[in-house]
Amino acid sequence: MMENIPLYMVHDLDDIPNCPLPDGFKLCLLAREEECEQWAEITTAAGEFPDKTQALKRFAEEFAPYLSEAKKRILFLKTADGRYAGTASAWLSKWEKQMIGRLHWVEIKPEFQGQKLGRPLIAKAIELLSNYHQKAYLKTQPRSLAAIHLYLDFGFTPVMHTAEEENVWNDVFSELNKG
Repeated sequence: MMENIPLYMVHDLDDIPNCPLPDGFKLCLLAREEECEQWAEITTAAGEFPDKTQALKRFAEEFAPYLSEAKKRILFLKTADGRYAGTASAWLSKWEKQMIGRLHWVEIKPEFQGQKLGRPLIAKAIELLSNYHQKAYLKTQPRSLAAIHLYLDFGFTPVMHTAEEENVWNDVFSELNKG
């Protein structure tokens, strides 16, 4: 499988399932810029960045200039006692020459993975996206099979513009069917 090929999926933001959180967890929006520290910890722990410094730099570039928008679109998954467990962004971006929603940075710290938290986090992010957009996309990678499985369950559909993308998607589907 070609690991370096990004994969894209789209969603029309209809039929968003209700996925309640397990007891002991809550979802809340970014409240203050200082929470960039928690965002950086989550995304680094989930393997998106080699260190927290790079995660903070990305937050500063991508979200800090649009803080008022970020406060409406960045979700945190927290334990009842206030520990940060995950994050997801109901962001926006240009897709095929139009500005649409983007499901972005869906991450759960490893110690909270496998606790049925991904579905409620994604469902709430898609619900947020539907408040602002009629369509959304996401970018993922072939190695993220568990995430791709969830995205497909939520109604995201693969985008294949090239033969190379089609081949990678075929490999992904083959791997998913083995599971």
